[in-house]
Amino acid sequence: MTLLVRARRARGPLVTGVLVLLAAVVLAIAGARAGQGLLQPGGVDPAGSGALVTVLREQGVRVDVVTRPEDVVGAGGDTTVLVAFPGRLATTGRIALAHSGADVVLVAPDAATLEALTPGVRAAQAPPDLLTTGVVPPPACPLPAALAAGPLTLDGAVYEVTAPAVGCYAAEGVAPLAVSGRTVVIGSPTPFTNEALDRDGAAALTMTLLGAHPRVLWYLPDPGADGDASLADLVPRGWLWGTVMLLLAGGAAALWRGRRLGPVVAERLPVRVAAAETTRGRAALYRRIGARGRAAAVLRADARRRLAARRGLPPDAPTEALAPGVGKDLLDGADPTDDAALVRLADDLDELLGDAAQRSSTRTDRSAP
Repeated sequence: MTLLVRARRARGPLVTGVLVLLAAVVLAIAGARAGQGLLQPGGVDPAGSGALVTVLREQGVRVDVVTRPEDVVGAGGDTTVLVAFPGRLATTGRIALAHSGADVVLVAPDAATLEALTPGVRAAQAPPDLLTTGVVPPPACPLPAALAAGPLTLDGAVYEVTAPAVGCYAAEGVAPLAVSGRTVVIGSPTPFTNEALDRDGAAALTMTLLGAHPRVLWYLPDPGADGDASLADLVPRGWLWGTVMLLLAGGAAALWRGRRLGPVVAERLPVRVAAAETTRGRAALYRRIGARGRAAAVLRADARRRLAARRGLPPDAPTEALAPGVGKDLLDGADPTDDAALVRLADDLDELLGDAAQRSSTRTDRSAP
């Protein structure tokens, strides 16, 4: 059998395999992008909001992702509704927000949404040198989230604000943040993203803004659910299932005609993150948002776990058994009142763990023959 004949016989399975591979790549990319992107509550990329949602939930705030207007109607006064993309709202979505009874946060809203929901707030043109003056404006408004954040520079859209609305961080007659009744308008999505959460002002602003109530509705408006059908909605459902079955059949044919692969080889991961680094990272994040008590609890819990492991005791063992003498103040003391006290607590716990490790090593050396 000549090489040309073999190539012709293998052409069909090869083409099928390539098509199946391309389809798998497209589906994988589509699935990965579905959980990422700007303000996606599960996104781990810089533009996503996964870190903010995680911290909110750790603080006891329930975060629900919704896409339909009926999910917002009657939300109640114990709820904050974050509208990630107000420009996607149709009339029914704006009406639902107006009758939600909740605090509403609009991120970079369009003119129609401003007109419907925020009397006294209108889009404005930002002066060319607004962000290049080097001056960080103070809040100059009564919004608790702005007061917690302190002086802050916000990029994005700006607004002209007239009574009864109030502008925050105003400069040259425009403001990047405004309050109209129970609705907050912010011209930039940046403070809600993963890349901005480690900035003290942005973290304090978003955590206070969204953590004021025990529940947050993360509203990602779906234009199809809001009244206007998209092109994808007009495609019959049978076409979707037909495409899936075609891909499955192509994959089966490729496996049948193709050459079998060898066994899967397990490979060790090249990178491991030490538990102490993870603990300190979480504690630093809590410190930035002012949650010193939570940060101290994380550090103390980690110290208890490591001391118990060294002494062969359960993590909930009494403090006197884990660290006789000084352990009572370090492991069960009061919460730090400022950042300096939190840093001292972390250093003292490190010293306690180091002493415990040294004593454990000394006992091991003495018991050795």
